[in-house]
Amino acid sequence: MSWKLTKYEDIDSFYSRVYPFLLKKEAENNLPLGLLNTIKTGNRYKDPLLISVEGDSSQVKGAFIMTPPHHLVVVLDIDEKDYRTIAMELNTLLSEEGIAVPGFVSEKASAQKLTEVWCDLKGCKYEIGMNQRIYMLKHVNEIDIPQGRLVTPKKENIHLLTKWILGFIEDTGVHPLTQNEALERAEDMILNEKYLFFWEVDGEPVSMARGGRWTDHGITVNFVYTPDLYRKKGYASAVVAGLSRLLLKEFEFCTLYTDLENPTSNKIYMEVGYKPIGDSLMVNIK
Repeated sequence: MSWKLTKYEDIDSFYSRVYPFLLKKEAENNLPLGLLNTIKTGNRYKDPLLISVEGDSSQVKGAFIMTPPHHLVVVLDIDEKDYRTIAMELNTLLSEEGIAVPGFVSEKASAQKLTEVWCDLKGCKYEIGMNQRIYMLKHVNEIDIPQGRLVTPKKENIHLLTKWILGFIEDTGVHPLTQNEALERAEDMILNEKYLFFWEVDGEPVSMARGGRWTDHGITVNFVYTPDLYRKKGYASAVVAGLSRLLLKEFEFCTLYTDLENPTSNKIYMEVGYKPIGDSLMVNIK
């Protein structure tokens, strides 16, 4: 089979070409679908990298999406024997553009195959940044919820949210932010995000979660964070259950990613009603 990789400058053209391919597995592809919707409707991501993969008869068989400085998000529907060819084509395209890739995020088997051929081709090394599991929820279970309520953060919560964003980043090991960058992110989230919530107890915020990256029928729950002082009290379960129940009034399903090295969070989400639908890897290229 012959392969063609095409880099797009125009999000609308890329969207119309690739989005239907990704939508075939809507829940599993919540990350690339959600990224495309965010890129298309907002201005958060500057100069995204958008590459389609086409096989014979110009059929879309894959996509590469990167929002620098984050990892390259990869979706490939190809045979194992074709990974080396795709890697060679990708390397040629990126080298011509002077673009470096910090790592990959993809379905587990695909990430493993691409990383192996990529590092063999480039002579690089790699490490697993995070073993991830993708979950989907259509119904929230009835679970014991501690005292408290969902509340929308207000402007006076900006500094608290900034601190929590930095804490979340430290816990998850995702791309670091400076204090000022975290403050800007907090301001943007409070002013512009519809589905950001705290769990509040006696007027005190104790946990948070956010709904973002929507697809045609679903939305992703992320930024789930509880400070050390308030952990092991059921607040994470409360905010995730409450937010998920609210989101299901507008969407058919919710999705989320977890770190498989954190058994507590995986247990919490399954108790709420989330069911595993696939595994993913975040791979760091050295």
